[in-house]
Amino acid sequence: MVDKKEKLNVVKLVKQGVLAGLGYGFAVNMVHLAMGMILIVNMGMPPLTWFAAKSIFMEVPLGILFGLLAAPVFISGKGKWIHPAVLTLIWVGMEFSVPVDPSKPAIWLAPPLVAAGLYFLFGWIWQKRRVVVLLTAGLAPFVLLSIPVINYKAGGGYDVKPVEKKQDAPRNAPDVVFVVMDTVRAHNVSAYGYKRKTTPIFDAFAKEGTLFENAMAPGTWSLASHASMFTGMLPSAHGAHAETNFLNVDIPTLAEAFAQAGYETRCFTANPHITPGFGLTRGFGWTDNAWITGAGGRGFTFIYRLVDSLGLFSAQDKGGATVAHNVENWMAQRPKDGPPAFIFVNFLEAHFPFHQLPDEYRDAYTKEPLSELRAAGQIAFGAQMGRMLTTEEQDNIRQPILDLYDGGIKYTDHLLGRVIDVWKKKGTLNDTVFVVLGDHGEHSGEHKMFGHLTSVYQEDLHVPFMFRYPQKIEAGRRVSQEVSTLGTFATLFELAGLKTPNTVQFGSLMPAMQPGAVGSEPFGRPVMAERYEKKLLSSRFKPGTSNGEGPLLNPRGRYRVYRVGDYKLAKHFENGKFSTHMFNLAKDPGEMVDLAKDPSFKSEVEKVEQELAHWEAYLKLPGLDGKKAPVNSSTGKAGGSDDQLSDEAKEQLRALGYME
Repeated sequence: MVDKKEKLNVVKLVKQGVLAGLGYGFAVNMVHLAMGMILIVNMGMPPLTWFAAKSIFMEVPLGILFGLLAAPVFISGKGKWIHPAVLTLIWVGMEFSVPVDPSKPAIWLAPPLVAAGLYFLFGWIWQKRRVVVLLTAGLAPFVLLSIPVINYKAGGGYDVKPVEKKQDAPRNAPDVVFVVMDTVRAHNVSAYGYKRKTTPIFDAFAKEGTLFENAMAPGTWSLASHASMFTGMLPSAHGAHAETNFLNVDIPTLAEAFAQAGYETRCFTANPHITPGFGLTRGFGWTDNAWITGAGGRGFTFIYRLVDSLGLFSAQDKGGATVAHNVENWMAQRPKDGPPAFIFVNFLEAHFPFHQLPDEYRDAYTKEPLSELRAAGQIAFGAQMGRMLTTEEQDNIRQPILDLYDGGIKYTDHLLGRVIDVWKKKGTLNDTVFVVLGDHGEHSGEHKMFGHLTSVYQEDLHVPFMFRYPQKIEAGRRVSQEVSTLGTFATLFELAGLKTPNTVQFGSLMPAMQPGAVGSEPFGRPVMAERYEKKLLSSRFKPGTSNGEGPLLNPRGRYRVYRVGDYKLAKHFENGKFSTHMFNLAKDPGEMVDLAKDPSFKSEVEKVEQELAHWEAYLKLPGLDGKKAPVNSSTGKAGGSDDQLSDEAKEQLRALGYME
């Protein structure tokens, strides 16, 4: 039998283990929470308060559990030192099992080591002033969680003023539905010839409208690209790029313009970049805030990576089902006599974390176990965030990531179908303007890169793009000419019968979509994209290194891309120096042969550079170095001489109003 003394000893051990585990678990969680809040503030993201707060209720119980399991060490006279050391080792092991970058020990060593220091510090204070420890423990979570809230509010994150309606919408004005298939590149869409039938719904829908085969996004990530589509301006003009992170308040947005024209404006998205803090929801009368669950940001947080690896509390998607449900629910409650609506929808399902999909779509193209897929996704996420991959790692994850990415596209296509069905069931589908496109693409091993944002290769810029509106758009048309998705703004206004604001830099694409159009009339020019440096990301790479190989994915500096015909020109500015790169996409779709390095193409490269210089001048774009476009000595105007432009370029400039 166990005597009373032994029972008391067991109770004492349990009590010591639980209390010590509670203290250490709380300390390490506060360290993680502080790191998360700093990251949110640095990235300019919305607070995600409940998403962050839930980590407390996962990590602290974990501390209690391990504290209890390690309680027997208190039998030793040095138990008060050994016990936290054991917990620290356990946490180091868990951190290392799900690292963002295992080659950077500070990332996975710092939290448990700092937590150990806090544990001993407050243990010492506990002996003298217990009230100080209790007050600190009670206030710390609230203080940390309030930091991004205060920062967000100070930046105007909650200050979305209603738009004053200036007129009633035109009689029988159509609904306008703008759907973004986030992170979907054209190459993996079956309408563009992909071997897998990833997008049967998009394909069928595009056949009922006009599909642009060579559409280029204006930016390489969500914020810059959406801001451009919402304003009809390049990132350097509207300001919402990686160096400033906020849309210029003086520039009218698509939603504002529709609201002023009498439209009901609603935003449905789980993408945290499309929030007031970045200025992108200006003009929307209502947003669903589906991003607030943080489902798309689980990879950034240790405890969520850990529970995902254990198959616990897993998210079923990145918010797409909620977004689709919200659209359906809105239509079900919409009054029959209400005004026409401008509806924006963003589906984040092709974005990382790649494994975070309903089973049917996660396993659509692979038989690999979930644990392997999750591990591959974690490595790819690390590469996006600065992890340098070995050749073996690149080879091992390339196929799993491609399979998961395609599954994400297939799920996005399914959700697109749910949105289409909303108007189909109402019976107004053919009276509704639809535009469906990608905001940017993704690398899944091409150029040895995984992810997006830093690259200006076609994997990141070539996106799906289509319009459907039977009353004004010809069905079954495929347009091969290169265009920019920046034309979305003016095109939607023309289709809705509204006057386009004079701030837009890019005209309507209607000349290419109307019945009988032959494509001879200039449209969609110029085709340009820009990428500004994101310091938080570029600082993670050592000088001279990047996630991948090639001149168009340097994480440092700025890029401006210009597409004309088969040629794609990219200008790069870094550390006071410019470099030029050019590729023939017809002959070299993989962008492996840099024509700017070939002396025999010197005149052709210079010709395209001169065209770009003229567009920069006419659009009044700042130089990549922040300066105004250079003045040509022979003409006294910015850019090159008009005589150096091709006849085609001159005609395009005249037709678009840039030349007389």
